[in-house]
Amino acid sequence: MAMTARAERSERAERSTAVRSRVHGGSDVRTMVKVTAPVAHVARPTLLVVPRRRRAARLIAAGFAVVFVLMLGAAAFQTQLARRQLTLDTLDRRISAAHEQYDVLRRERAELRSPGRLAEEAARLGMVPATQTQFVSLDPDVVATVQRSGAPSSGNAAPTVDDEFRAYATVKAKAGGAP
Repeated sequence: MAMTARAERSERAERSTAVRSRVHGGSDVRTMVKVTAPVAHVARPTLLVVPRRRRAARLIAAGFAVVFVLMLGAAAFQTQLARRQLTLDTLDRRISAAHEQYDVLRRERAELRSPGRLAEEAARLGMVPATQTQFVSLDPDVVATVQRSGAPSSGNAAPTVDDEFRAYATVKAKAGGAP
């Protein structure tokens, strides 16, 4: 493989004659000289097959996993939205039905309380319209006694007569007996 020194010299001579025959321009004749340094023969290292890295495949798989999880989350979110919308629609229908029932009951109440209907029911029961009105006046002591003996109106225990007399005595003592 290595060339002999004589073969190298003859090859160089052939190149130099080819280079000398070339000229630039028309009037100025100069020869082009091309000198190259000989290339030294270096032993090539032995090549080894290196296993490919699976980095791109792992990156793509991770990307697909992320996209899959996001799509699954979006589907679950849409399902929740649809379920809640159905619940809202059901509640809206129930509210509308309750409003309609309320209106019906109000109309029935108005009809039942109408003066014409009350007059008819009273006549059916044998009642007659009053020809004269009369007011009854009550003694204030009777009203007070009834109020004291009746059930308490506010839910608290009603004071007894003895409690009221004690409170009256306390007020009179502080006022010095003046009314």
